[in-house]
Amino acid sequence: MRKISVIIPAYNSWKTLRSCIVSIEKQTLAPLEIVVVDNASKDQTATKVEKFFPKVKLIRMKTNTGVTGGRNAGIFSASKKADYLFFFDHDMVADRSMLKNLVEVAEGSSEIGIVTPKIYYWEDKNRIWSAGTGMNLWTGQVLFRGGKDVGQYGRVEEVQVAPAAMLVRMGTIKKIKKFDNRYFAVYEDTDFCFRAKRAGFKTFYAPGAVAYHKLSTAPQDEAGRLLGRGYWVGRNRVLFMKDFGKNFMIFLLFLPLLSAYYLYTAVKYRNFAGGASFLRGTLAGLFG
Repeated sequence: MRKISVIIPAYNSWKTLRSCIVSIEKQTLAPLEIVVVDNASKDQTATKVEKFFPKVKLIRMKTNTGVTGGRNAGIFSASKKADYLFFFDHDMVADRSMLKNLVEVAEGSSEIGIVTPKIYYWEDKNRIWSAGTGMNLWTGQVLFRGGKDVGQYGRVEEVQVAPAAMLVRMGTIKKIKKFDNRYFAVYEDTDFCFRAKRAGFKTFYAPGAVAYHKLSTAPQDEAGRLLGRGYWVGRNRVLFMKDFGKNFMIFLLFLPLLSAYYLYTAVKYRNFAGGASFLRGTLAGLFG
């Protein structure tokens, strides 16, 4: 039986983290360990994990190192006996057979280095948040695979990116080592999957493995979440396209159009701080 270390970065996230951990503890394929990396939370997340989940391996960071730093600390702390590492966002809940079904797909070929589940919205379990995603390497546009589930993503297939939830073969970790700390948050999964591809590993989507993301489906809430991370979205898209884009000059021609969308969203929802943050991030990516 394959051994899995589950790694969950957390920051002021006890309200969602508790149900996330419980869902992993109830897996039909029991994990070897659960590693929670607390990024210096202010809401006593770490203390509550110790109290309610004494078997969880808790790593306390002195500062907020972001998604990348949290996952990298988890990689460093994970058991050497693990065959796979599973990276899971704190605001997600796993179906009981998720790990089992992810491993079954991963074991199908030694070329498969990463597997991602079908992720639904928690509050609308017929709407897919992600069935894997992709990137247009000319324009920098994110290619979403989601929407109402009418069976359109019902087969196992290769995808470009495994967002928010990814099972990673230890052989892949040994090749590419860790997440790129430049990203902090946003596009860190995209960069990781593309580096894995360069190293010879494929990313696959497993529709039989199911998880749920506790994100609001309300347009204003989705816009708020996007603009709340505006700096990282703007900066990290540019960093990614510098490293992996087909032609950076062509990307620069499309950048004003992409930027216009975010600025329109900022004006529509009167989130001017988010729009300004996005512009600062874009400039940081271009000239930083």
